[in-house]
Amino acid sequence: MNGGAAGPRRGLVRSDRAAGRRSGTLASRMRKRILIARPAERSSEHAAFARRVHDALVPALLADDPAGLKLTVTERPPPRLSLVPFRRAPVAAVSVWSEGPVATEHPGLRIDAYEVDEAIPRDYARGWPDGEPSPGVNLLTLFSRRPGLDDATFFARWHHGHTPLSLEIHPLWAYVRNVVTRPLDGAPPLDGIVEEQFREPADLLDPRRMFGAGRLGPALWNMGRTAVDIVGFMDLLGMEIYLATEHHVRSLDG
Repeated sequence: MNGGAAGPRRGLVRSDRAAGRRSGTLASRMRKRILIARPAERSSEHAAFARRVHDALVPALLADDPAGLKLTVTERPPPRLSLVPFRRAPVAAVSVWSEGPVATEHPGLRIDAYEVDEAIPRDYARGWPDGEPSPGVNLLTLFSRRPGLDDATFFARWHHGHTPLSLEIHPLWAYVRNVVTRPLDGAPPLDGIVEEQFREPADLLDPRRMFGAGRLGPALWNMGRTAVDIVGFMDLLGMEIYLATEHHVRSLDG
């Protein structure tokens, strides 16, 4: 199979494109797809899975000469005790910018492909080369909308409610918001793929820093605000959250 055309699953309201690292550049004109890769065997360890993605999947995708490629992958298990409900299974999100088909069959991997519309409400000033892991850690979230929400309500609550709240509360270094415009080749339905980069692991893993700028009182208040907010637009039962590492493999503007 490859990431070719597929019919839209429902009406679409496209996201607003915020200014960011690729606004007004090649990315704004280039088709973007995200491949969600998982191990074919549930017993796969994080390190072995990450090696397979780095050593096999990424070179295979680069062989098709995409304009850009970025990898976000779980390279180690998340902490067992965490306020963030991390999934413990290995996963990778491979962002591919190209106009041609994208192969989604690779030995040892199960891959679902999605065409997305990207916005970057907050971005870092990048100072490291392709191939070098981005500093810090990445919070990768895959989710669908709360059942019963129409497009207008869903996007209003996500883009104009949740996004500014996240930027206010969390010490985000970069925030990449991907609206799924259509799943490809029979991939299961999904509405959003979000990548949030934190400059230091503690900015994500320490609740006082994640929610309260280092202070317990504001952290508790902001935890409550966040919980009320996400219940309003996300399907919490199906939400998947992963602790990951980001790699710019081929920059669009490089």
